[in-house]
Amino acid sequence: MNSGVRTNSSHIIPVRVILGGVSAFLMALCVFTSCDFVSSLVRHDKVVAEVVGKRLTEDDLYRNLDLSGLSSSDSADAIDLYVRDWASSNLMYELARDEFSGNREIDSLVESYRQSLYVYEYELRLIKEHLSTQITDEQIFSYYKENSSLFYLQEPLLMGVTMTVLNKSPDYEVIKLLMESPSDGNMDMIESYSVKNAAKFDYFNNSWTLFSEVQKRCPLPIHEVDFKNGTLYTETDSVRTVFLYVTKCVSAGDMQPFEFAKSRIRSILTEQRKTGYLRSYRNELYENGLSNGSVKRY
Repeated sequence: MNSGVRTNSSHIIPVRVILGGVSAFLMALCVFTSCDFVSSLVRHDKVVAEVVGKRLTEDDLYRNLDLSGLSSSDSADAIDLYVRDWASSNLMYELARDEFSGNREIDSLVESYRQSLYVYEYELRLIKEHLSTQITDEQIFSYYKENSSLFYLQEPLLMGVTMTVLNKSPDYEVIKLLMESPSDGNMDMIESYSVKNAAKFDYFNNSWTLFSEVQKRCPLPIHEVDFKNGTLYTETDSVRTVFLYVTKCVSAGDMQPFEFAKSRIRSILTEQRKTGYLRSYRNELYENGLSNGSVKRY
């Protein structure tokens, strides 16, 4: 089937949809593959649609669409929509390119983006091939001590356990008693009661967690208080109660524990190393360019 789109300048852009109807073809293919389109698609670059010489193949569809779990009909609809979007995007590009052909500002932006993309990919390769980004714990700890002003907390940091339970739960008092001292020995029992009572249970006893993150995990807002180690706190409304047991805490204004700051410091040092290497590489390129004449200063 052949058709076309007319531009304002009466220019016809040819559009060709192969097989006379993408939906019908793909519906048949989905049925043939028993709806498991993604895993069973025959990838032989069969052309599905064409716009001004640009071709969309079955292989393109395979790479860009996730149809797992969809029925044959839904898969065909999704593919048909993708083909329509692909075709209309290319048609729009052709119209826009004709409209703004010779526009220096757009051409300059395109060239600038092309240059930036090439340079970015080249820098990634340089870093991968020539720079070790291995950061030792000693380097991380040294940075932590030398830059302590960067690691003061804006909010409390906690380790502990939370459980949200209905106030009418028959096991409410038992849960409360267990949560008053949620040791490793009774943690399995606490989790068992949470399942039995459809209660929400969150264990973060082995990892430092910001207070704001604890709040996000609870259906009731837990209000900030002067937290203390080994203390149970509760928040209640007419329906539910949140139990928060704080095993360890660090108050706002105190320095972050090293283990909490460690991953951030590793990222900082890695980025510093990359930046330093690329700056040195660029400077060397520049100096070599002056020496061999490829760079001229006037």
